[in-house]
Amino acid sequence: MKERDPIIIREVEREDAAWKASFLAFFSGCEVKKLGRKTHTYFAAYSGDELVGHSVIYLEKGRWVMDGLRVNPEFREMGIAKRLTEARIRHAVGRDAKEVWYACEDGNLVTICCHLRFGFEMICPDSQRCTVATAHWYRLKLTPSLFRKFPSLKP
Repeated sequence: MKERDPIIIREVEREDAAWKASFLAFFSGCEVKKLGRKTHTYFAAYSGDELVGHSVIYLEKGRWVMDGLRVNPEFREMGIAKRLTEARIRHAVGRDAKEVWYACEDGNLVTICCHLRFGFEMICPDSQRCTVATAHWYRLKLTPSLFRKFPSLKP
């Protein structure tokens, strides 16, 4: 069995041609949200030169929203999703965010569990009557107690 390279999480500073080709191949078959001119930052997990995980955080209507968390099936259960989530939260904290949001299909229990460990809470907009099957938004309040529990979230 071949030993794998260590996993490195990188902020994608520029959407250059090489990164974009890796990104499009990584997300083939998945719908990718078009961010246009929204303030956003991608985070990528690499094993050597291979893109093995990916995520984005963007600013929309004054709130930081995490999206597009994907990990190559061969690299799951190695803490990559957790590290990508930490990187996105640190990014928002470094920009004075008071909370971070994400939306998720209710059947995606792996992603929900990944985020619940940080303290994300399911939020139901006032205009809806939500049940477990209908509430899709989750919020993490960035508080001093969160940083005591997870010191790695501080930039």
